[in-house]
Amino acid sequence: MLAVAVLPGLAALVALLFTWREVRVAEQGQLTNRFNDAITNLGSPSLDVRFGGIYALERIMQDSPRDQPRIVLVLSAYVRRHASVPATGFVKEPTEPRPGQEALAARRPPTDVEAVVNVLARRSPARDGDAPVDWSGADLRGLFLSTWNVKDIAKVPEGGALPDGRAPFGYVNVEGADLRRATLLGVDLRSAFAAEANLSGAQLVRSDLRDADLTFADLSGANIVDTNLTRADLSGAILREASLTRPDTAVRLKPNDLSRALLWDADLTGADLTGVDLTEAVLVDADLTGASLVTARLRGAKFSTSDTSLQARITSGTVTESANLTDADLTGADLTGADLRKANLTGATLNGADLTDADLRGARLTGVTLEGARTKGARGLPT
Repeated sequence: MLAVAVLPGLAALVALLFTWREVRVAEQGQLTNRFNDAITNLGSPSLDVRFGGIYALERIMQDSPRDQPRIVLVLSAYVRRHASVPATGFVKEPTEPRPGQEALAARRPPTDVEAVVNVLARRSPARDGDAPVDWSGADLRGLFLSTWNVKDIAKVPEGGALPDGRAPFGYVNVEGADLRRATLLGVDLRSAFAAEANLSGAQLVRSDLRDADLTFADLSGANIVDTNLTRADLSGAILREASLTRPDTAVRLKPNDLSRALLWDADLTGADLTGVDLTEAVLVDADLTGASLVTARLRGAKFSTSDTSLQARITSGTVTESANLTDADLTGADLTGADLRKANLTGATLNGADLTDADLRGARLTGVTLEGARTKGARGLPT
């Protein structure tokens, strides 16, 4: 009797399971059709149809997290295909208009490529799985990337602080990409791979580049503000005339953080590093001619080839010379325990600097000014 009583309930449960399975199969079929239609639209010659495909894929990411990894790969490939650096290298651009010629309009990526970038900026990166955002070799000159709300930006003068949001691009691959004059506001680029990328003239504001690979990247003339570059690898990077100082503004900004950064063989000629945190940074072979390091934090920084253990940290070349600090301004800089052995400090200004326990043995000190400098425990200074 008990079995007879249970049978109707069991039958209903089995029927429910079959119904649920049929619904799931139908849903997956619909998603597959939507995905295929979106991919087809991406290949359309019509810009409007391509836009439809891009936003259809965004909706599928929202509806089906399991499909996000392959959509990230598809959209990354779309960017590389529709905006690629020519095989001959970065496009040469005129720096000044010719006489009688109007100023050239600032270049921006194609509108559909910008749409893809914004879709990826709005996604939840936790659903990416092992799929990286890969824009290697992409031509993204003039890109504007931020998820900050326009209303939040408008409130900055009132509140005196920039928004805290971050566009999620950790581990992005932009190797060899052209990002000249790009504007990156509040972008998470932790562990990004940006070797040999061209970021000249770029604006990086409140971005996170901790542990990023920027080896041989071009950041000449870049404006970097409130950005974290802790442990970033800038070996061989070009930062000529770059500005890394905190601007004089009412907005609350943190100094740029390059603590423990690797700047071996970097070109920092004329760069403004006023107030930058370079604690324990490696600057051997770096060219800091005419650079401003006023009030910079350089505790334990390494400028010298005399420390042979540094070679183990250099993966792309050989340490050959101590840093060149000719005519550099180190007024008020904290050089406590810094290794400046054999560094070229010809004409450098060290007024008010803290050289406590610094090692300057063998350094070239012709024309150096040390007015008000703290030199307790420093080695290698003239008596």
